[in-house]
Amino acid sequence: MIKELNQEGRARVRALITKCDTGRTGKGTPYLSLTLEDKSGQLDAKFWNLTEEQTRQYATGQVVEASGDIILHRNAVQLRIRHLNVVPGADILDFVREAPAPRQELDDMLQKVLDSMNPGLYLDVTRDLIDSRRQAFLTWPAATRNHHNYVGGLAWHTLSMAKAADALLPLYPYLDRDLLMAGILLHDLGKVEELSAPMLAEYTSEGNLIGHISMTSGWIEEAARRTGHDREEEREQCMLLRHMVLSHHGKQEFGSPVEPMIPEAEMLSLLDDLDARMFMMKQSMDTTAPGHFGPRVFALENRMIYRPRSYSQQPVPAENREKAAESGQAENGGKQA
Repeated sequence: MIKELNQEGRARVRALITKCDTGRTGKGTPYLSLTLEDKSGQLDAKFWNLTEEQTRQYATGQVVEASGDIILHRNAVQLRIRHLNVVPGADILDFVREAPAPRQELDDMLQKVLDSMNPGLYLDVTRDLIDSRRQAFLTWPAATRNHHNYVGGLAWHTLSMAKAADALLPLYPYLDRDLLMAGILLHDLGKVEELSAPMLAEYTSEGNLIGHISMTSGWIEEAARRTGHDREEEREQCMLLRHMVLSHHGKQEFGSPVEPMIPEAEMLSLLDDLDARMFMMKQSMDTTAPGHFGPRVFALENRMIYRPRSYSQQPVPAENREKAAESGQAENGGKQA
């Protein structure tokens, strides 16, 4: 599995190509820059010294068997490919990453949040919009790159934010929980039309021309009319919910038409940023050798993220714990990241 490839040496892996770009060396020789993926993670790979014809043999969406050498390049794990063979008839669903919980569990978690909300505009509008796009919401990624870019990533990201919000709400009792939960559940719902598919997603025409923030804001107004919440006395609630979505990127330079102007919107923006950043930090550590810094992460202000030797994605086997004890390393095998 890709997640196990964090030490230098020979390696062989069967994986899905999720990125396939052709480049040229300083001498004009073609090479491929690849991202390989299996259910455990992603791996950067380079295939050097190819002919033009060889570069055309490989494409995004192919399942391949790659063999070569694992090296540390700019402190990140990279596969230097020696042999790359397409696996005919392979099912890409066997290789795409998925949310940590199965779809039914995500659906149950979603329903629990909806059931916890009080009757009214916030619940009715949210339920109307979620139910009309429920299967897509449970399977779409949250992004094409950077954070939660896997099948079910949109739901997992959203529901993680809802759990974090409930943990923080006792500290801020003046917040309107229904407004906050409605904003959390809806803030990225437009991704189901902004992105093209649950896997190997690209931006749609509507996604490029309008964007998920503007789409969802318009949907809220339509849903308020559809559910009978278009009365004059409810205009402010509808406006506040639209503001939650319109401001959730925090700053105009980050894509928000407006900045948060109510505490619930500020909380939504912070939780969104927190969950995305923690994902990116973990993803960097997962592809970095223990005791090293990873490559600079553009989305994290170009910082390098350090992977502690004690960090583990899974329980450490007994033989590894014994080796760690012998070398004086701290043992933290039972902790899940």
